[in-house]
Amino acid sequence: MRYINLLVLVILIIGATPKISGQSRNYQSERPMIETQSDKLRTAKGWKLDILGNWISNENAISDTELTEVTKYSVPQNFKWLQFALLKNRKQDIYALLYETTAYISAGQSERRVYYFLMTGRSYSNIVSTIQKKTGETLTIHSSSFGYMSDSDGVYTAGKLLRQMEQSILDAEKSPVYNLNLNAQHVDNEDVVRFRLPEQASLIKDESLKESYFETNLKDIQQILLPVSSQAETGEFDLGNVTVSPSPSGIAQSVEDGIVDRIPAKPKEEDFNLTDQKQVSQTGDSIGNSVQHVPVQDTIAAINDRPAKETAIVSAPIAQMSDIEGWYLNTEGEWVTENNHSYTFETVGKYEMRNFKYRDKDYILITRFEKYAGASYYLISKEAYLNTLVALERSSILRFPVIAYAGIGNTLRDMIELSEKTIDTPENKDAVVYRTNYMVIQYKLSLQKNISRFFVFYQECSKYGAETSRENCNTKVSNKIKYGDEAILGSDILFNKAYYESTYNSFVNFFRRPVSSDSLPEPAHQEDKTEWNIETR
Repeated sequence: MRYINLLVLVILIIGATPKISGQSRNYQSERPMIETQSDKLRTAKGWKLDILGNWISNENAISDTELTEVTKYSVPQNFKWLQFALLKNRKQDIYALLYETTAYISAGQSERRVYYFLMTGRSYSNIVSTIQKKTGETLTIHSSSFGYMSDSDGVYTAGKLLRQMEQSILDAEKSPVYNLNLNAQHVDNEDVVRFRLPEQASLIKDESLKESYFETNLKDIQQILLPVSSQAETGEFDLGNVTVSPSPSGIAQSVEDGIVDRIPAKPKEEDFNLTDQKQVSQTGDSIGNSVQHVPVQDTIAAINDRPAKETAIVSAPIAQMSDIEGWYLNTEGEWVTENNHSYTFETVGKYEMRNFKYRDKDYILITRFEKYAGASYYLISKEAYLNTLVALERSSILRFPVIAYAGIGNTLRDMIELSEKTIDTPENKDAVVYRTNYMVIQYKLSLQKNISRFFVFYQECSKYGAETSRENCNTKVSNKIKYGDEAILGSDILFNKAYYESTYNSFVNFFRRPVSSDSLPEPAHQEDKTEWNIETR
C-alpha cells in the first residue's frame, strides 16, 4: 500500500511541474518604453508685461525685468531646451513634454534638472490641432503626472527619469493638477506659437497668455512635434479632456490636461539625452498602472467678465540721482570708498522717484537701490512731501511721513500691492499705540562748492496713550547690510564718520522734482546756512 501511495505522489508532482514551469516561462511583466523623441527647441523669446505697461523680453525666460545669463535661472519660467517624447505602456501611448534647467539651491550650489509633464494621446492630439489651426484660442492641458529628475541625488540617466515618470503615474490621484497653456496665431505678418511651461493649476494667474508667455516661430515648433497616433474606436464618444472658455476677444479658448513647473534653471555644457528604447526597457522597473490612472478633469465652463479692481497708476521714473559716492572713515583714520578693503559700510548706487496715484490721491514713490543687495521703497503723500520739502535749504534733517515701506527682497510690484493694501486699510480710531514711520534725509549742502553730503534712513516711531506723547523711534538702514554706526544717525557726528556725496545740483534737483514753481517758495539764496558745514576730508 505504501508503494501505491508513493507512486501516486510522484505522478502528481510530475504532472504539476510542466504547469508551474510553463507559467513562469510565459509570464512577462509589462515595461514602459520610450518609443521616440523629437528634436529639441533651444530658443524662445520670453515676454512679460511689467507693472508700468511695458513689455520686457528675455531669451528663454519670462520676467518683468531684464535678466542676465546668471539671473535668468532665478525665475520659474525658464528652460535650456524642450522636446516631446512618446512612451509605450502596454497598448497605450503616453506623451511627455520634457525640458531641462539648472536650479540654484543656495550660494555656490546648483543642480541640473529635467522636468516631465505626462499627458494622454488625446491631449497631445489637441496640442497638434491647436498649433495647426492658428485660431488664437488658448488650449490648457490638465495633468497630475508632473515632476523632475535631479543630478544631485544620484545618477542622471533616462532609466532614472523613466522610473520617476512611473511613480508620478502611480501617485497621480493624490498629486496636484498642473496646467500647460499654449496657443497659435498669426501676429505681425508671422505665424507664432505662445506658451508657458507647466504650472500648478491653483497658482496660475495668466491662463489666457495675455500678459506673459514664451513666443517662437510656428515652424520651429512644428519641427519638434511627433506624429499623432489614434487609438479611439470609430464613433466612440470621448469628451477629449477639453475645457473651453471665451477669450477677451470673444474667441473660445480650449483647455486640457495640466501640470506645473517647480524651479528655474541654468544650462550646462552638454545636454541630457534619452537613451535608446532597449536600454530604457532593461531597467528593473515596470509601470503596472496604465496612463488611464492620470486623472483628467473634463468640464466646460464659461468665464464671465468681472469688474476690475481699482489699481494704482505708477509713472516711469521722473527723477534719478546716481552720481553718488560713499565715504567712510576706517579704523586707521583714513577716508575710503567702496574700492578699499576696509570700507565696511553699506553701498547705495542710486535713487529713483516716481509719481504714484491711487483712489484719486497723489503720492511720491522713492526707491533706494543698494549696489549689492536690492532696493527699498518709500511711499509718501505728495501733500506731506511738499509740506516737508519747504524746509529743504533751511534745515539739515527732513522727516517725510511714510505711508508704506518695503525693504530689500521686495520688488516694485510687491511695493505697489503693499501700498494699495495699506491705503485701503481703515484707520484704527481706538488705537492705544500711535505709529508714524519716516524717511529721514540728513544732509549738508554747499552751493558754492557744488557739494551735497547726505544719508537717507528709515525710522519706525510710536507714541503710547496719545498722539501728543513722547515719540520713540527705531532706526533702520537696510534689512541685509549690517551697519554698526546706526546710533550716530541724526547727529552731526555722522559726517565725521560716514556719508554719501553727490553734487549740490543733483541732490536739490532730485528732491525738488515734484515741485512746480508756484507750489513751493524758491529757496532763499541770500544765505547758505549749511555752507560752513562742508569741509574737506
